[in-house]
Amino acid sequence: MHNLQQRVNAVFAFAVSVFFSLLAAVALLSYISPLPQPTAEVMIGKVQVVTGRYGADHFDYGKRTNEFAVLSFNLNADLQPLFNWNTKQLFVSLVAEYETTTHNHNQVVVWDAIIDDKRNAVLKLRERRNKYTLIDFSTKWEGLAANFSLHYDLTPYVGVLRNGVVGTSKTVHFPAVEARR
Repeated sequence: MHNLQQRVNAVFAFAVSVFFSLLAAVALLSYISPLPQPTAEVMIGKVQVVTGRYGADHFDYGKRTNEFAVLSFNLNADLQPLFNWNTKQLFVSLVAEYETTTHNHNQVVVWDAIIDDKRNAVLKLRERRNKYTLIDFSTKWEGLAANFSLHYDLTPYVGVLRNGVVGTSKTVHFPAVEARR
């Protein structure tokens, strides 16, 4: 006959094994199930290139100036199909993708948001300005062309993180420097 401690240990070990088996099944099921395709439309409005100082020495007037891109955009997106019983949140970002002579593929996040509820997953943004500074290592934007696309990262309660790209804008060409920042 087993004592009470051995019986409790056996029941607890069995319960933990069943629990982790269920978690593994949920993770596998959410990984193999196809993601529905949400819809999005990205429209870039006015684009300006301005100059200014950037970095830790932005107050040092002896340093060279960098070019910053300032833009406005409209975004219509319905991300509700991505929400199901295992969706904890969506991390959504508008990304500028472009090529330079020194780097083949560059990506800069222009705007982002965290959506934690299906009711908030319909985005209608009008004349929104970039949330983050649009700056390049080459310090020059003039003559570059970029495509803007909406990226999402789906965070499940249990399972593998998944991501995708929803909508892409028409190619945007950056103009010459307009004003001093």
